[in-house]
Amino acid sequence: MLKPSDDRWGVRALLSLIVIGAIDRTYLLFVFGFRYIGIDDALIQQVAVDYGNGIFREPFLYGQNYNPMLEALLAAPFVRFGAAPWVALPIVTSFLALVPFWSFAWWCRKRGWISAALVFASMPIMLPVEWGMMTTMPRGFVHGIAWLLALLPWLQEWKHPLFKHASTALVLATAMFCNPNALPLVAGIGIWLIAQHFRTVVFWCMNLIVLGTFIAIHFRTQAFFDDHPIVHPLGANDLQFSPQLFWYGLRHPDDHLLHVNPLGGWAIIVLLGLVVDGYVLWRSRQRAMALSLVAGLLVMVFALGIVKVHAGCQSVFFPLSRMFLSFPVMLAMVTAIHLRSAPLSNKWILPVLLVVATGLVADKMSRTEAVIDREIAQQSCAFVREELISETRERCERIKAAALAEQAELIVPIRWPGIRVDHQQHFSAHFGCYACEQLVAGFPPVYGAGYDRRSWLHARYESAPVGRVLFVGGDQDAWTRAMDRGRKISNASTDRIAMHAATCDTIAVGDLILELGVDDDLGR
Repeated sequence: MLKPSDDRWGVRALLSLIVIGAIDRTYLLFVFGFRYIGIDDALIQQVAVDYGNGIFREPFLYGQNYNPMLEALLAAPFVRFGAAPWVALPIVTSFLALVPFWSFAWWCRKRGWISAALVFASMPIMLPVEWGMMTTMPRGFVHGIAWLLALLPWLQEWKHPLFKHASTALVLATAMFCNPNALPLVAGIGIWLIAQHFRTVVFWCMNLIVLGTFIAIHFRTQAFFDDHPIVHPLGANDLQFSPQLFWYGLRHPDDHLLHVNPLGGWAIIVLLGLVVDGYVLWRSRQRAMALSLVAGLLVMVFALGIVKVHAGCQSVFFPLSRMFLSFPVMLAMVTAIHLRSAPLSNKWILPVLLVVATGLVADKMSRTEAVIDREIAQQSCAFVREELISETRERCERIKAAALAEQAELIVPIRWPGIRVDHQQHFSAHFGCYACEQLVAGFPPVYGAGYDRRSWLHARYESAPVGRVLFVGGDQDAWTRAMDRGRKISNASTDRIAMHAATCDTIAVGDLILELGVDDDLGR
């Protein structure tokens, strides 16, 4: 047991680490989170705006049959009362990413395990800039892990077994429902809980009731899409097990643990260390913890064969490692287990921790903008894109001005050329579709024909004429051919944005795009 003086110095060290970690993330928010916007980020911003206005259109991110929008739900009150969504959402996402470490740290402190608490508080500081970027973007990457770990340790303090087991099962099930990347931790914690309570009837009853409830919720939410289109579905093919991908993943663990471990590219060393640690725990008769660790590692290994887990690349904007964001928490847990009883000296712990943590954060800050520039320049492998908010807003203002000049009732961004032909130009249509309405006040109605995730707009704009339309982008040669053939099309282009206005009073916008051939992707 720690002496009172040790506890006082330990608490000061813990609070110092939390403050330093908060400063680290605040800096990243100002140089990245508040300055850049992605196509998924912009769409989630619209979800937050809708939630703030009491509009709940779909159970998940628009156009998907997975990934409920906890980030948007938490940001909705702030957006409703005037906060800019591109500010509120990165803050919420950052908080969700950091709160598990801080929650577990404070819980360990409450138990008298100051060394373990310092391990949890230190982990976000030791992780690389890229991890910070991944967990700053509102993408639905972190909300399962956050919900799981921030609440879980405190629920174990409840004395009433019914409430404790019911709430624990609810948290575990909700974590998986929010994002299956929580599964390694759910599996590990689940094994530990079974080892502790396998003789308790109420434990099994509550878990079965919650499991059955969430199975019913899953089927009910999937049934929603029987009558609503899905642009980006998660289907059986995505969840298939591929032996070829499994063996590839085993040979390249760094691809999947890139940026989510403090050693960077030495993921295999960390993994081997965890395997050895499982053996040590078993030999030291801490067998529940050993089985818990092994269960988490086995889930991670098995996941290497799932097709969806290989959907990504090394870009921080679409990383393979998003599927393994639970790994830093797992690593902190294992380290904290071994150090929970380690003694501290009040003569050195605070100044040493302050110097080391401040040095790590200062080094990260000195490299942050270079890392951001590198990742922005090398994102062409991703199926999403990030751009400067200032440049995106300026482009949106020009589109709005053209729409007003042409008296357009609708703006239709066209996603030509294809993503593999010109990554930036392809996604300029997506930015126009999702970001402009958030960034520019009074932006006219906008619809992405053939790719818009907002299903309720399909029926409105696809099946009937809509009047005067401003088309943004598209194959310039196709537009020129159409005008040469005498089509009544007005060229509203500026020096950097191709725009054409046409009156769609006898044809739907999608049909006109197909007829003119200005977007080859629309018919694919």
